[in-house]
Amino acid sequence: MAAVVKIGTWGSGDHGSAYDITVAPQRLESISLRWGKIIDCISFSYLDRDGKLHTAGPWGGAGGVSEDTITLAASEYVTEVAGSVGPIGELTHTITSLKFVTNRATYGPFGRGDGTAFNVPVLNNGSVVGMFARADQYLDAIGFYVLPF
Repeated sequence: MAAVVKIGTWGSGDHGSAYDITVAPQRLESISLRWGKIIDCISFSYLDRDGKLHTAGPWGGAGGVSEDTITLAASEYVTEVAGSVGPIGELTHTITSLKFVTNRATYGPFGRGDGTAFNVPVLNNGSVVGMFARADQYLDAIGFYVLPF
C-alpha cells in the first residue's frame, strides 16, 4: 500500500499556529469552508487505513460571509487543488481562494482570488486525502496530503 506524501505549503509560513493531523489519511470524505474575500476557515473529514472517520479543524477564524461543505461521493476523489495567495489588511500572505477538482466535478472557487495563483495537480490517478495548515484569524497557509495511485 502506498504511503501518503506531504506537499506544500502555500501561503505564509510564519503567521498563525500550525495545524496537522495525527492519523495518516486514506480517503477524503468532506471539506467545509468559511469564506468571503479570502478563506477564513477550513475543516475536513477523512478515513484512515482502517476505515475509521476522523475530523480535522476548524482551522482559522469565525469570519466569512459564506459557508460551503463539499461531500464527496463514494467513488469521487480530489485530483487537483487550485488557489491563490494574497494580502488582507496587514497580512501579506493569506489563502485568498481555493478550488477543488475531483474526478467528477469542480467545486469553487471559494474566495475572491486576489494575489498569486497556485496549482496542485495530482498525477497518475492519485488523490488529495488530507490537509495541514497555518491559521489564526484567517487561513494563512495550506498544504496537502496526497495518496499516490
